[in-house]
Amino acid sequence: MCESQGYVDCTMDDGVEEDRLEDMICDVGTKSFTQAQGYESMSSDAETHLYPRSTNFTRLSVMLRLMKLKTING
Repeated sequence: MCESQGYVDCTMDDGVEEDRLEDMICDVGTKSFTQAQGYESMSSDAETHLYPRSTNFTRLSVMLRLMKLKTING
């Protein structure tokens, strides 16, 4: 229900409280939700150990090391 003008009028009537969740989602846009999903994924990867008894490596740290190797060596 996004308006084609690129914005939604956010003025609220004094006596009316409506759930404007759809309007807020349209204002924020799907790109922001995608970025938030990526942040959540990286946050959980930073806390998830690579394997159960690993204390030195997380999923994110290993991925970053692999990306570094790839950029150095092509």
